[in-house]
Amino acid sequence: MGKGNKGRNLNGILIVDKPQGLTSNGVVSRLKRWSKAKKVGHTGALDPMATGVLPIVFGEAAKFSQYGLDANKGYLARVQLGTATDTLDADGNVVLVRPIPELSETRILGVLAGLTGPLMQVPPMVSALKYQGQPLYKLARQGQEIDRPPRAIHIFNNDLLQFDADHGWIDIRVRCSKGTYIRSLAESIGEALGTAAHLSRLRRDLSGGFSLELAHTWSALEILQESDPETIDSSLLPVDAILSHFPSVDLTENECMTLIQGKKVSGKGLDVCDTVRAYFAGGPFIGLVSVDSDGVIAAKRMLSPAAAGMRGSSDSGH
Repeated sequence: MGKGNKGRNLNGILIVDKPQGLTSNGVVSRLKRWSKAKKVGHTGALDPMATGVLPIVFGEAAKFSQYGLDANKGYLARVQLGTATDTLDADGNVVLVRPIPELSETRILGVLAGLTGPLMQVPPMVSALKYQGQPLYKLARQGQEIDRPPRAIHIFNNDLLQFDADHGWIDIRVRCSKGTYIRSLAESIGEALGTAAHLSRLRRDLSGGFSLELAHTWSALEILQESDPETIDSSLLPVDAILSHFPSVDLTENECMTLIQGKKVSGKGLDVCDTVRAYFAGGPFIGLVSVDSDGVIAAKRMLSPAAAGMRGSSDSGH
């Protein structure tokens, strides 16, 4: 058995409140070591400076991580006016200083309203997007500037929480689509106010259907792993927790096994739907299926028989 295959078969989702200063991959590697799980990943990185909701996927849950990446996000952010940095956030070096303008609630609200709705946004150079196979942030460290085409995003809410006119900062609550860079939004807010700006604080308070209320603090997780690595198991949400916004269908054991084997089953009077959660007789989740115009159900992304709890497997767990 290869080294990469060693570890426990642990399936589920852990919502972590990522601490400041730790990378998302750092969170993953520590949790993998602590839990002794075979496979661990995340559903969308947070910068080291940022804190907040970071869904961690274990085992079979990793098959559905793309749905977390594609989900809408929510952030609490502080925009510091008067200075711009080379990373657009507080971790960078100051590259521009401009006077802080006179601030009023009316003026700020007008700017935020103009940066709400469907927008085109240029991704920052310091991002994980790739150019010719290289992440942009690595090219940025080499002093390179690559032309980045603007991308369509949607900011659903861009609310003013508070501001300090003397010190020139603005706190906002943002609800946005995937691919939105809050650092770039901070830069745009500064430009609209006639000054420079950078992101000085960022806390993700929502990722898909997961909020901070569901998140485990890092200190609590450290205590858990010290007592017994398997105590992390009880903190896991089920694999399908990331998919709750999709409709569901109950199937017989034979239908479940047929789908898990990659075959199709005849229709059950279901409406056409691209993505449906499938369950065994109202019990275990077995995966995602699609329903065509003839009512035929086809597998999209299925759990293994063991993870789905089929055939009497003892590995149903989470």
